[in-house]
Amino acid sequence: MYIFFQKLFKGSLKNKIFFGYIGITFITFILTILSISNLINLKSAINNIMLENYRSVVAAEEMMDSLERQDSGELIYLFHQRQEGEKIFRDNQVEFVKWLGRAEDNITISGEGVLIEEIEENYQNYIMLYEQLRDMLSDDLNGAQDFYFREISPQFELLKSKARNLLLMNQDNMYDAQQKANNNTSETVYSTLIFSIGAILLAGLFGLYISNQIIKPIRSLTQHAVKVGEGGLDTTILIESEDEIGKLAEEFNRMTEKMRKYGELNVQKLISEKQKSEGIVRSISSPLLVTDAEHRIVLANPASEELFDFKEEKAIGKHVLEVIKDERIFKLINAIIEGEEDKNLRTTLPIEKNQTTLHYQGSVVPVFGQDGDIKLIVTIFDDITKLKELDSLKSEFVSTVSHEFRTPLTSMNMSIGMLLGNKFGELNEKQTKLLSAAKEDCERLKNLVSDLLDLSKIESGKIEMEFKSHPVRALMEASIKTFEELASDKEIELMIDVEEDLMVYADANKIIWVLTNLLGNALRYTTGGGKISVNAEAKGSRVYVSVKDTGKGIPLEYQNKIFEKFVRVYSDEEDPGGTGLGLAISREIVEAHGGKIWVTSQPGKGSTFTFTLRKQDK
Repeated sequence: MYIFFQKLFKGSLKNKIFFGYIGITFITFILTILSISNLINLKSAINNIMLENYRSVVAAEEMMDSLERQDSGELIYLFHQRQEGEKIFRDNQVEFVKWLGRAEDNITISGEGVLIEEIEENYQNYIMLYEQLRDMLSDDLNGAQDFYFREISPQFELLKSKARNLLLMNQDNMYDAQQKANNNTSETVYSTLIFSIGAILLAGLFGLYISNQIIKPIRSLTQHAVKVGEGGLDTTILIESEDEIGKLAEEFNRMTEKMRKYGELNVQKLISEKQKSEGIVRSISSPLLVTDAEHRIVLANPASEELFDFKEEKAIGKHVLEVIKDERIFKLINAIIEGEEDKNLRTTLPIEKNQTTLHYQGSVVPVFGQDGDIKLIVTIFDDITKLKELDSLKSEFVSTVSHEFRTPLTSMNMSIGMLLGNKFGELNEKQTKLLSAAKEDCERLKNLVSDLLDLSKIESGKIEMEFKSHPVRALMEASIKTFEELASDKEIELMIDVEEDLMVYADANKIIWVLTNLLGNALRYTTGGGKISVNAEAKGSRVYVSVKDTGKGIPLEYQNKIFEKFVRVYSDEEDPGGTGLGLAISREIVEAHGGKIWVTSQPGKGSTFTFTLRKQDK
């Protein structure tokens, strides 16, 4: 037999592997067929335990739990805490009905359906008794308490007992199925063990012979490959055979020689490129941080060392929060990694330095690998302190001028109104026309002053925000209600698309103002027969709210400027009464909520304004 195998496997490596493969495959096939048969039997037993009865057990336990809480709610109701007791009872009534329905959908045991019908019938009686208790409690407290102990409590115990019987029925069935599974498992273990031992012995005979013919030279080749991997490019393999292993060893020697020559050339190039990159980073005047996907610092320039007071050599490889103890910077970087923003992220960060508040604009840019995953994150901090100071001075000036304008404007408006009301004599047609035009101009100036004051309050942080949890649908309905009549007159369809239970954490009045402004703009530029939709959807920890119209759209050159102050896309004839501040105020309100607002538009096909808010968990 040994001579037969020796001749059979003598020759090329291909023949050795082929015949060894055939033998082991045959053994494995026999063992696989046996194992599959045993597993099928086990699967049937396990299904009986888990799939058929587990859901009914859970449903029975939940029904018992909700019954206990309903009984507690009745007792609380009896002792004059009626609102709280009613809430507890009704909430758990819903829970009981839900789990009763699941039990009805999972009837698998003989007699289980009858028992569930009894539970349902008795529960209906239980609810009717509770309603009688409520009616009695308004007239006779003692009678109601006696009614509870005489009628309701026995009905409660009966229901609880039947739910317990349902639980025990399914548990007993699970136990019987478990015993059957145990028996099948024992049989499977013994039969599989016997066949496995035989298969192992046969496979061992093939393996011993194959290892002598194949594995030994491969092991030698592997050891030399490890040495090459560790940098030993001078390693050479001794060629002892002329088969495929021998040819592989010859090619391996050629490869290591080429790698050695290439490595000598490439190392110098890598060092040069690294020095060049580090020189570019260090020459950047703005603070710069490079972190990896695990938030470890990879690179930092001198400007960032000075701003955040650390040394690069000590910070490399450490988590960014260990070096820069500022949650805002961590959240700025993490927002890109978590995919909360669809594009490069920019945020203004006030930073205290030497008892002075400096303002930096943090820009985060991800660097992607070939597999599409984020490998590095580059964060640059641009110093915008002077710009902030100028903006503050400008806002203060606008606020002061607006306050000064308000009083004379009010006086002028009242005076013109009195003249138009003929308080000082009749006016001719020309006088009335001139005064009406003047009053319209006063109203426009008054609206402009109000918008300027609102904007200056928001920019200075003086406006008060009342953050609470609000349903998104309620905010949308409150906003759209104002425009329903106008939309109907223009034959424009208004639509809302949002989940009923979607919640946000926001100032309701301010967000309604933003939605009202966006809806007003959409109605102004949408012709009859068009559509305007208000949508919202959750993405991660944010809710994306959008107002989409089928209007004339916004020219491309204005799309990056439209949220700036006093920017108006269309002329006075096309946009009567506009101040160019509505979208600027909307942006300030959204950013005060920690969100972002942007527009996507195609001229002639409509616009979509989108802003983000913080999602509130239920």
